[in-house]
Amino acid sequence: MRKWIAFICLFFCFFAYAQQKHAFVVAVSEYPSQSGWSKIHSNNDAAILVPEFQRLGFHCTVLLNEQATQKNILHRLDSLEESLVKGDYVVLHFSCHGQQMEDDNGDEIEKLDEALIPYDAAHIYNKGIYEGESHLRDDELECHLLRIRKQLGETGSLFVTLDACHSGTANRIEEYQEDDEEVPVRGSSSVFSSDPFFLSPEIKKVERNTELPHLKGYSPVCVISACQPFQRNFETKVDGQYYGTLSYSLYQVLTNCDKWIPSLYPMVLDNAERLSIKQIPMMERTY
Repeated sequence: MRKWIAFICLFFCFFAYAQQKHAFVVAVSEYPSQSGWSKIHSNNDAAILVPEFQRLGFHCTVLLNEQATQKNILHRLDSLEESLVKGDYVVLHFSCHGQQMEDDNGDEIEKLDEALIPYDAAHIYNKGIYEGESHLRDDELECHLLRIRKQLGETGSLFVTLDACHSGTANRIEEYQEDDEEVPVRGSSSVFSSDPFFLSPEIKKVERNTELPHLKGYSPVCVISACQPFQRNFETKVDGQYYGTLSYSLYQVLTNCDKWIPSLYPMVLDNAERLSIKQIPMMERTY
């Protein structure tokens, strides 16, 4: 009898601490009219991605439109961090506008931060009204990613997809043509700055695939961006519907797998490159 009790205890302990998969999806399609941001089709991204994550056994958290304020995003990231155990897998997916901002702490060589645009972030600096406090800077996101990686430990894995523009002026996009104006774009060619005469420095092309250093005690990480820091992020049209190019690339990988494993991550980049004719996706990962 005691053997059976011990077996049952071990059985439940195993499942209590078995590897869990978590997906956090942020998708903003319609911003407040006064924000200055155009409508995009992030809702279509969430509609195809979330069911696939669920099919693969992910616990999904989804923030759509007005739910996706900066405060809510950060709160949900904090909650996610607290729920993680060593060995878990985490996927973070952002479908929204993106914008470059004037660097506020001097840590960027180009003097620019990249930022994701939550629902409550405005397009233009307006002193005393909106000064960028709801933009989600790359510095702040990186802090959360590091905390998540520490929670996951070396046996876990973090995968991040950013289907948002990293901004840049239109004349830096070699493939840009007049008829591109008809295609929805996720981001802005203007830099968010308190200085109306701020000049964005010339930014060189970033490597397609960048190796990140290993950190002892932290999980591996892979971050895939829809485009280079100097490019706009054009949506793609499939069967009459617009999707984020990176989001649709991720969806195609998900539909063709029965198990989510880190070896699939580069496939998302390869697929995005096949679909991206107006931008160059990029990947940063530990190996």
